[in-house]
Amino acid sequence: MEVPTAAIDSYFRGLEPFWHPVLRSADLANGPVGAQLLGRQIVLARLEGEAVAFDDVCRHLGAALSIGDVVERSHLRCRYHGWSYDAQGRCVDIPACQGRSIPREARIRRYATREAYGVVWVCLAREPEHKIPEFPEYEDPEFHKGPLRTYGPWRASAPRVVMAALDDTHFPWVHPGILGDPAHPEPPDHEVWRENEHLVSTYTILQPANDTVAHGEEREVLEKVTYTNYVTPTSIRLVKESAAGTYIVWQASSPIAWDKTLVFSYQARTFDKGPDRDPEYERLQDEIQAQDRPVVESQRPWLLPPLSSRMTLYIRPADLPLVSYQKWLEELNIPQQI
Repeated sequence: MEVPTAAIDSYFRGLEPFWHPVLRSADLANGPVGAQLLGRQIVLARLEGEAVAFDDVCRHLGAALSIGDVVERSHLRCRYHGWSYDAQGRCVDIPACQGRSIPREARIRRYATREAYGVVWVCLAREPEHKIPEFPEYEDPEFHKGPLRTYGPWRASAPRVVMAALDDTHFPWVHPGILGDPAHPEPPDHEVWRENEHLVSTYTILQPANDTVAHGEEREVLEKVTYTNYVTPTSIRLVKESAAGTYIVWQASSPIAWDKTLVFSYQARTFDKGPDRDPEYERLQDEIQAQDRPVVESQRPWLLPPLSSRMTLYIRPADLPLVSYQKWLEELNIPQQI
């Protein structure tokens, strides 16, 4: 199904005021590093010790700055003619000027940039209107935090990826034996509400007692667990309470394009804290992601159809979290397929 250009443009504009993860802080070093965000090519570098992001185009003849270099850790220099830009995006050196003043127009657009949770975040709007998605367990000593993982890019829009984690009724069919049991497909009772900058949903279900989570313990085949999900338009923090303790999956999606999404993910837990156990939890999460991905990438239309179109036949009350999420997107002026 072809997606109208107007729908794609509206989708990009709706997500511009939000912070989006772009790359690991550890992968930036000094840079430059090219990246894509909301269909736009950007370049990142570390200038004067700070991560910065610009349009990936030199003001002179349009060469990509991402193939240039960082000079004295303070300037980003174009490979084509040596034009150099400071951390504010101002051109501070044009070798061909031969002592003449640099034109005031010789500057590139800088985007708001921050680092949090070991990730470089970028906002494409003039002023960010929202906070970086919260991950309070990142610095909480009660939790052991696993390594930062990336997945994708998925061939899907960011809301589709978020909905895959928010939707619990697919657990028995996509994740049998891990998150669900086909013999118990009945949906739980959901509670959904708005809280600060989040949509929050909570529910209690019977779930297979996973060998990883139950490491070293005698457990029933099925156990009762409670999930509380904290959702933003492009992220989700799943808080799972079980007999073992609290297990967190924090997942932030980077909307590279309208149909491509890169996923950044952490896991944290209050039990089984040995770092030597991390590979088992990573393997489990890799398996869940691999099971979700082909299903999500198969969904059509590419962008969510408006609720009013009734192209998606939601079933209440099972789909209450998904309906609430999509209503919230529409209220935030993040339009989908039109």
